[in-house]
Amino acid sequence: MNVRPLWQDLLRLWLLAFAALLVIYGPLVIDPLVRHDDFPALLGQKFMANRKALDEGRWLNYWWQFRPFLWSSPVSFALYLMAWATFSACTSITMLGREAPGWYKGYFALFVALSLPAFMIAFWFNTLLPGVWIITFYALGVVFLPHRVSVALLIVAVPLSFMAYTTYPFLLMALALMSYKAPKTYKSMAITLFVFFFSLGVGMLSVYSLNYIYHGVFGIPIADWRAPSEVQSTEDLIRNLGKLRIYLQTTIRQLGGGAAGSGVVLLAFFAIGWGILFRSQRFVAITVLVAMLAGLVPLLGKSLMSGVFVPARAFGWIWLLLGFTFTAATLHLSLTPGRVASIARITIMYVLLIKIILFGRATYVRVPPWQEATRDLASAIPDTTETVYIYGHYLGLTGAGPAGIQFPRGLRLRLVYLTGLDVVICDETPDECADVEPPIDPRGWTHIPIIESEGNQTFMLMPYPPIGP
Repeated sequence: MNVRPLWQDLLRLWLLAFAALLVIYGPLVIDPLVRHDDFPALLGQKFMANRKALDEGRWLNYWWQFRPFLWSSPVSFALYLMAWATFSACTSITMLGREAPGWYKGYFALFVALSLPAFMIAFWFNTLLPGVWIITFYALGVVFLPHRVSVALLIVAVPLSFMAYTTYPFLLMALALMSYKAPKTYKSMAITLFVFFFSLGVGMLSVYSLNYIYHGVFGIPIADWRAPSEVQSTEDLIRNLGKLRIYLQTTIRQLGGGAAGSGVVLLAFFAIGWGILFRSQRFVAITVLVAMLAGLVPLLGKSLMSGVFVPARAFGWIWLLLGFTFTAATLHLSLTPGRVASIARITIMYVLLIKIILFGRATYVRVPPWQEATRDLASAIPDTTETVYIYGHYLGLTGAGPAGIQFPRGLRLRLVYLTGLDVVICDETPDECADVEPPIDPRGWTHIPIIESEGNQTFMLMPYPPIGP
């Protein structure tokens, strides 16, 4: 019997998860990578957040722009990692129960903390900071409050988390359904699902109403850049079914860290683990399946009808359930003497190790060159500068491709953040550069950035992107 106070269990797991996150994101803790559409939350710019509120229902993120003061990205990143470590620790206790051995709770906390969808979405930390703390506070409530209270809190937590990120509510659903405090009855499961979907309906109605009040649109219109293909005929449905097949293949490859084979192996591990769990704890295994389908069916159904598919980073609750199934099945096997339990433990450690290698390759190898190159650019700008004009292609800058910088504004906003100056990408907005005469040939060739200043203006020429292998 676990006689240690609950808060001590939680603190130990939090320290483990937070330490792992600091190690994984080590080179980026002081200077985190910020995606181009996450800069508005960092810089307090409201226009893009207003568009996201209309196109994606992100009203909580829009309100976040009105906070009374701003702070640097390392502060936001630290707060984000603290919240995710807390959520991971709470998830481990909630799903495995207090009586599970510490090794298994620690492993599961790491599995959640180093979740692949969580890693993929982490670089929007400025925007998602209020949302991640909402799901964290709910997770703390599930740990410390009676089950009935945590189910009732869905009515508040689900609409708020929905306004932060569309699939955050499914994380809350998974916690409520899989809580060790929940009665192991189908009636309790049905009540929890009813409250959840009622709360989700409240969240959607709230977003629709806000969009109507502020934008004159009742609903969430799909942005044109997502290339929607709404189903209006049988031919449309067949076309979207083909897109769904490609999407599922791509998602499996992404969940496998970029390799389809690894994704298939991961799903095979889950199938084996679920089979073991079904034989030993049938109700729990069914609950896992219900929690997965309760989120997948409406999401994939909506995607099939609209032709717009959610990215792999949206499937956070699926990863929680995968990790729980691996861990619970191995815990069951550990009660049976023999080599099978040892093989199972090695297998789940293998899954964790592969994730660590993938994340480390990104944070230690792929991203830092971009951060360093942009810091060098910023430091080369004279103090007298008021406006920076950039010519050439942003992908020619060291590290832009490996870091996944998608648009020129990724470079522009990065330099705005580092310098506080007006930055103009001349190829992106040529009208703003029409009246200036650069001291460098804006179409010239260079293999390194060229920087020249005249008065209060600084001009930069970026290299052309690398061509060939």
